[in-house]
Amino acid sequence: MYNLNERNRYIEIYRLTPRQIEVLKYLALGLQNKQIAYEMGISISTVKLHLNGIYTRLRVNNRVQALLCAREHNII
Repeated sequence: MYNLNERNRYIEIYRLTPRQIEVLKYLALGLQNKQIAYEMGISISTVKLHLNGIYTRLRVNNRVQALLCAREHNII
């Protein structure tokens, strides 16, 4: 089990922004881009930009891989 310091270390390693972490949390709930945009009060295009940033920083290719990585490192 990870403690808070390890979680923060992984967030720092991957340099995820608070908004990117928020998007990951909504992904974990199973929300689609349109729903995430509504919940966050942003456009669908902005959600896609956040997702692309997440994929790049986590070095993954899709939302499933992003969620697996985030859960493995206790980011979400």
